[in-house]
Amino acid sequence: MRNIELPARIAWGEARDQGRDGMQAVLNTIDNRTRMDLFNDNRDDWWGEGYANVATKAAQYSAYNENDPNRAKLEAVTDADPIFAEAVELASLMVRGQLPDLTGGATHYHNNKIKPPFWTKNATVTAIIGNHIFYKGVA
Repeated sequence: MRNIELPARIAWGEARDQGRDGMQAVLNTIDNRTRMDLFNDNRDDWWGEGYANVATKAAQYSAYNENDPNRAKLEAVTDADPIFAEAVELASLMVRGQLPDLTGGATHYHNNKIKPPFWTKNATVTAIIGNHIFYKGVA
């Protein structure tokens, strides 16, 4: 259940105002990071093992950062919130391997309202969904 609930909370916290596609795209980055760690021995499970650990890795998804105002909101949200219920549905599809990747293999993203982070320098833009710009090839 943690492998569904925690990624759903991250997707809701990061993209609840971005619609279904926005939440799905955040989940795609969690899925892509999890798969990268599974199939790349050189990564040494940097993001953690399994969806729950990847979703809650420190300093990766800002809505989960301890000082972020979204953290308390994402911890308190319940299935009574229809957008969170949708995030849970999407996370369930992800865990079953049935969530299409809207991001083209992205492992990272940022809000287009901020200055691009340092890690975008040599990365490839794979998609723009809502207010988020998605990247792969982040070194």
